[in-house]
Amino acid sequence: LTMDYSNIEVLTNAKKAFIDRQKRKASKATDYIDVRIEQLTVERDNPNNSEEDSNWYNRIIQELNWVKSQSRV
Repeated sequence: LTMDYSNIEVLTNAKKAFIDRQKRKASKATDYIDVRIEQLTVERDNPNNSEEDSNWYNRIIQELNWVKSQSRV
């Protein structure tokens, strides 16, 4: 994980550490979302689920994909 620091006027070590922590947090959140989508996909495809359950899992997956797309903006 690297950060472009060129647009910061005065970059102290404290500011750099703060920015790096924020970047790592965002990366961990995206990783969590990816793992959760994968888990929900497995649950959605479970043959023991009703159609209503599968639709519900699909909806949650769609919402997580939306959250992921917003974090990249």
